[in-house]
Amino acid sequence: MIRRWLGLIALVLASACSPAPDPHVALWAVVDHGTTRGWILGTVHALPPGTRWRSAAIDDAMARADRLVLEIGEPLDPARVGAAMARRAVTPGLPPPSARLDLVGRAALIAAYARLELDDARFKDQESWAVAVQVSAIASARAGVSVADGVEPQVRALMPGKAVIGLETVDGQFAVFDALPLTSQNHLLVAVAQEANDAGKSEASLLAQWRKGDEAALERSVAQDFLGDPALRDALLTARNRAWSAQIDALLRSGARPLIAVGAGHVVGRDGLPAQLRARGWTVRRVS
Repeated sequence: MIRRWLGLIALVLASACSPAPDPHVALWAVVDHGTTRGWILGTVHALPPGTRWRSAAIDDAMARADRLVLEIGEPLDPARVGAAMARRAVTPGLPPPSARLDLVGRAALIAAYARLELDDARFKDQESWAVAVQVSAIASARAGVSVADGVEPQVRALMPGKAVIGLETVDGQFAVFDALPLTSQNHLLVAVAQEANDAGKSEASLLAQWRKGDEAALERSVAQDFLGDPALRDALLTARNRAWSAQIDALLRSGARPLIAVGAGHVVGRDGLPAQLRARGWTVRRVS
């Protein structure tokens, strides 16, 4: 499940979708003195084609919002993303990725390589975080999932003519990964390899939790993903949410009426944006 918290730069996710009940994706309203000032929507960056996730409450928020706030504001161009990663990913003289891991992690990565027709040579001199991002993207592509079916491009298309604001840049997201300590990078790589080997089962489970709006289950998934590596959780979730909440607070106080659509891992639990904004004095309540 950790691949879902990698951010937009991974571009695609592996998951499976079957017919399911009507969606109840979680949506929060940010309220000030009884007036709704904005909305927070937890997203999945890429979905199986035809996944149903919209609700009347989400459609109403899209219609009433005056702008859209995303993790990254500009439409993602794979060539630009690849170039941005290349600027940070390479350190000459690194040992092969599999040689950086313990026996259990090495076995998981080698199994993922076999499943995806990869090997260490493809990632020569690349840092472990970069290998993790690419293995995640390749596994997702093999699963037939396209970023074009993700929530963000759909919301963008459903809010034509409204301003789109980014909380981060592509290069800024890569900088977060590049600054991770080596142990955290390797933890991330092993987690991605293990998920590549589970044939999308954990991804399908998480997708079901998201469609149901099951905050408790999503929060447990976040805790499980980052268990044992607080540095990874702080870098990928807590610190980013703290920075985002400051930007969103300023935006709300300026009189804007935004729909904030960010990855589902960023909206649940004590580190989530609803909790962060409550700490800044806003009333934030679940509306769907």
